[in-house]
Amino acid sequence: MIRAEHESATRRLALIGAAILAAAALALGAAVAGPADAATAAVSAGKPDKPGKPPGGGGGGSGGGSTELEYAAVGDSFAAGVGARSYLDTTCYRSSLSYPKLLDADANLRLTAFLACTGASTAIVISSQVPTIPTTAKRVTLTAVGNDVGFASIMQNCFVIVVSSSCQSSLANAETLVANGTVAANVAATVQAIRARAPEAKVVVTGYPLLFNEPSRYQWAARANVDTAALNDAVAAAAAANGAVFVDVEPAFAGHGIGSQSPWINDWSWLRTTDGFHPNATGYAAYATEIRKVIG
Repeated sequence: MIRAEHESATRRLALIGAAILAAAALALGAAVAGPADAATAAVSAGKPDKPGKPPGGGGGGSGGGSTELEYAAVGDSFAAGVGARSYLDTTCYRSSLSYPKLLDADANLRLTAFLACTGASTAIVISSQVPTIPTTAKRVTLTAVGNDVGFASIMQNCFVIVVSSSCQSSLANAETLVANGTVAANVAATVQAIRARAPEAKVVVTGYPLLFNEPSRYQWAARANVDTAALNDAVAAAAAANGAVFVDVEPAFAGHGIGSQSPWINDWSWLRTTDGFHPNATGYAAYATEIRKVIG
């Protein structure tokens, strides 16, 4: 009888453990690996009429005669604004506080295509987002490739429910994809596709912030930061080689990672699973500030 009760209790614990792992996978998946086909479902892009300006993006303001540049934003969850909240949809989790929306508020830009979507890889950007970019676009921003290297798996295995062997395997896979040129090739292909779709557009490619302030309570934080820096280097080289402008956000976010006194990155929380490991509203404002320096 005692043995049977013990075996029953063991089975219950195993089931509970499996349920927790499944919940973690689903929660993190919703945040960083949303449905691929959702990338085609663009929300309303720019404001139809900005204050002080006539409809259609014409000139206005004290200088007169200025024209807003038609702008499209493509990419993954970091381009969509995941983590900033104030979401405009629940498929791609595009935010009104994302950097594309903040740039749309500027006098010189009109966001006409907000196509970025959580979970999008560069392959999805090419197949589902680029074909919807207006051919007349003059500016296109791109933040992608994080999902190419398994961002969701790394976060889940290294920082949500830590499984050391799976974490190391996920990190090693990402490091291989950077080292063997896959990341650079994917970025190059994406930039080329954008340029083919919108030949007159200036393409601005952004990197990613280092997520963790060091020293960190997370065992794998330092390695994840090193890998992110290497990823950014590969993205920067590929962007430059293909006629795009790279925006490095690492310096702007320095001292504002998870675990800092003033974090611009959301830590993991079971109460806000969508936001974990993504910038908050202040972080996306920093993105916008850095992009403004080069977007023209």
